[in-house]
Amino acid sequence: MKRYFAVFIFLYTLFLLYMMFFASGREASEISYLQMRPFITIRHFFTDDVDGEAFMVNIIGNVLVFSPFGWLGLCLRRFNSFIPITISFLFTITVIETIQYFSGRGVADIDDLFLNTVGMCLGYMFYKYATWKNIANIKFHFEIFDEKKVLKTT
Repeated sequence: MKRYFAVFIFLYTLFLLYMMFFASGREASEISYLQMRPFITIRHFFTDDVDGEAFMVNIIGNVLVFSPFGWLGLCLRRFNSFIPITISFLFTITVIETIQYFSGRGVADIDDLFLNTVGMCLGYMFYKYATWKNIANIKFHFEIFDEKKVLKTT
């Protein structure tokens, strides 16, 4: 199962990168847009007259789409802790937003960073809950266990 999740997250990452840089008719533009004022875009979707589909895509989508990355602890032990996974995720998503800006393929928006990170954090909290409750015997399938307990039993 660990390998299946690793393959899933790899393919999912490729799909998201494609969506961020090439989908919806995105072409490289000489005009780049950088939005660095926090919560401007988020406020726009909550206060201005925006249709439900745009709200779902931009707010809910930016959160939910990145929640699987909170489960990276299944593949990489160092991401079983909140600080390392959050710092790595923030760094990676910042690089991606920067590339969007310099390539002219999409909008580099500080609110995207915030919403994507919230999504990853929600995924991480669900991952921790699932492993704590051992939903679907996840500890066994992904070999997530306390090494001290294993040493005592062997």
